[in-house]
Amino acid sequence: MAADPTQNPPDATREAILNAAQIRLLRFGYHKTTMAEIAEAAGMSAANLYRYFENKQDIVAECATRCLDERLQALRAIVRDANRSPSEKLLSYAAELVADSHALAGDDSMIGELVDTITRERSDLIRSKHEIHFALIREILSAGNELGEFAIDDIDTCARNVFSAFALFDIPIFIGLYDRREFDERAAGVVRLLLDGLRSKTSKHD
Repeated sequence: MAADPTQNPPDATREAILNAAQIRLLRFGYHKTTMAEIAEAAGMSAANLYRYFENKQDIVAECATRCLDERLQALRAIVRDANRSPSEKLLSYAAELVADSHALAGDDSMIGELVDTITRERSDLIRSKHEIHFALIREILSAGNELGEFAIDDIDTCARNVFSAFALFDIPIFIGLYDRREFDERAAGVVRLLLDGLRSKTSKHD
């Protein structure tokens, strides 16, 4: 007999609900998933599910937050890696975006519908995560300037522009248009182009 999730600590029960919801949402999409179906997938009654989440939008928002936070944690580890140069960090940053987006965008994944839903209904959440992306990229660029690897006059503007250039790799719905190898090549090509403009004259001649 399966364990009763209602006997778990509240945080563990919420995680169990989110795990079940994420699997179902990625397979069937937002519009073809009900609170009752999420409850069934989590092994509990719909009435009990409402003790933890007010509605389906809240569940989707928390699932999105978890995915985005996991992605940002991996990106933060790249940015803080003392063994990588700023140029290597930018290359790894783009590569990580591609890898994570590919992991979400399987052949039968409904990630596109979920991205559309969360963008429309919780744009504040997306904007707040974008600000963290901006701060991480700014950190790479600032380090590059300090090391003499880059020569950037306006780091804030440059960081936002670099993030805009990375948008193609940050959104899973685009990933399905091309195979993994092509997207990896596109990401590396974009970063090489950016680096050519970011590098100081001294670095270019090294």
